[in-house]
Amino acid sequence: MTQPGRRQKEIREKAAEWHVRIDSDAMDWDGFAAWLDADPAHRAAYDAVALLDAEIVADREAIRATRPANDATDAIGHGAAATFRPRRVRWWAGGGLAAAAGLAVLATPHVRFPSTAAAVVYRTGPVETRAIGLRDGSRIVIDRNSELALRDGDSPEVEMRGGSAYFDIRHDPARAMVIRAGDYEVRDIGTRFDVVRTPDHLAVAVAEGRVTVAEPGQEGLLVGGGQRVDIAGPGKEATIRRQDADDVASWRDGRLVYDNAPLALVAVDLSRYAGRAVSVDPAVAGLRVSGVLTIGDGSRLVGQIEALLPVKATVEDHRIRLVGTL
Repeated sequence: MTQPGRRQKEIREKAAEWHVRIDSDAMDWDGFAAWLDADPAHRAAYDAVALLDAEIVADREAIRATRPANDATDAIGHGAAATFRPRRVRWWAGGGLAAAAGLAVLATPHVRFPSTAAAVVYRTGPVETRAIGLRDGSRIVIDRNSELALRDGDSPEVEMRGGSAYFDIRHDPARAMVIRAGDYEVRDIGTRFDVVRTPDHLAVAVAEGRVTVAEPGQEGLLVGGGQRVDIAGPGKEATIRRQDADDVASWRDGRLVYDNAPLALVAVDLSRYAGRAVSVDPAVAGLRVSGVLTIGDGSRLVGQIEALLPVKATVEDHRIRLVGTL
């Protein structure tokens, strides 16, 4: 029988191991979720590791201040001041967790720095995308004709005002990102996903990890890797369907990939690139699109749809409307 103390040590070491792997491209998200769900002690141990990581990184300036001015004098004889610059503290199984805990006790005053981050608005035009680096190493890529406001504080906040953006978020339970899109919030603690917002449509596609999509105060939906949720229509009906993880935010590669997607949803993307709003006649809104569209300068996207489906484009008040040809 495993002794309680030994079992707790094994759980802590496993938690540390998962935390080390969390940034890896080969991270086993399903295995991680299964491990967390297997025992409440697993989740508690992992949260303790992640929170300790966050505290050390957040308080690195205080740690630096506690060190004597000459304590970094080169112990191997170089006499140069060492630079203290840990972007991320990692724990290695087999005793590393205890060493990190010792560092926190000996060197870190428990100081919290209030967030003073101001919201910064980012906009893109019809022919440009933009990449934004967050202070914790996370990254946001904004698609063409898109706008968001970012507050990069202790827990990042994004207001998705329109268009599309891809999020590659560093896993940290103490620094969960919240993305507000109209009446909904997308909450994430570390994953890769795409958000599309129009006045009457919200889509969230997850390449890796999990996010929740909810109205404030509601339980909401859990969307995992390889899934996409679309919320649209007067009743805000939510539809979850499969999406190949490799095709999430494929616009970054200059292409749009669809697998049995309703034409009404494809029109949301077309509007972002065609330079004018694209709508669909209800009679053909349910037609399905499968294939790859090349974005280019956006002017030929509607023509590609006309070649794929029995529809034609008409122009009404500077808007494009797709109607049936049969």
